[in-house]
Amino acid sequence: MRLGLNYVPVHSSPEEWAEILSSKGYRAASFPADYRTPVSLIDAYVRAAQSRDIKIAEVGIWNSPHGTDAQTARQVCLEQFRLAEYVRAVCCVNVSGAAGERWCGCYAENFTEKLYSENVDFIRSLCDTVKPRYTVYALEPMQWMVPDSPEQYLQFIKDVDRPGFAAHMDIVNFIKDPFTYTHTDELINRAFDLLSPYIKSCHLKDCRMDEGITVAIREVPAGEGIVNHKVYLDRINRLDPEMPVLLEHLPDMTAFNKAFDYVRGITV
Repeated sequence: MRLGLNYVPVHSSPEEWAEILSSKGYRAASFPADYRTPVSLIDAYVRAAQSRDIKIAEVGIWNSPHGTDAQTARQVCLEQFRLAEYVRAVCCVNVSGAAGERWCGCYAENFTEKLYSENVDFIRSLCDTVKPRYTVYALEPMQWMVPDSPEQYLQFIKDVDRPGFAAHMDIVNFIKDPFTYTHTDELINRAFDLLSPYIKSCHLKDCRMDEGITVAIREVPAGEGIVNHKVYLDRINRLDPEMPVLLEHLPDMTAFNKAFDYVRGITV
């Protein structure tokens, strides 16, 4: 695997950005600029990544094409997908999007057949417009929106039915109840058994359930929860030894480097 990070460290130039990552040993990263960035600077980031063998794993979006400003959000999805194709990122990743004010919020409408169909149609339209050759559009799974299970993800891929759409794996985002929490090894293996032909990029994090009489599952840094990362990484490496695997949702490079050292410790 190519261990990397979904985070942009403070830097003053593309060369410094790439050097910060490569000096620690990161070999993959999310792209540190968006479609509004001048082309000359976009190209400079691509060259800096290439010169240090850093794979551009993903161009992120992180909005909802079904929210309160759907038209603007959908245009951003399209432009970021075009950017991913331009820089030859492994994937352009988003969530399917919430049907409410908060782009990743939990709403009853998220579970409707209507929103499912809208997602299918929208992703088809993105793929048909961009016609990607070097990248794919992919969704990060979420516990309260499509896709919320490996089975639903596989069905969704079949329903979209476009070669420009594939899978982004984040196993923690499939952990949504006490059963999946206590059966993570089975969940990992089921997810890869079903989705391996489509998985292009992965996130790596961890989770822990609070003690109490109601269910509260919280994200924690890798190594501080219950996910068996040996099983997760074994399935990734068996699928593709060059697969980008990004750490995420940590506050600074010190925290990322700690998580990086944990992962390297179980893969050496």
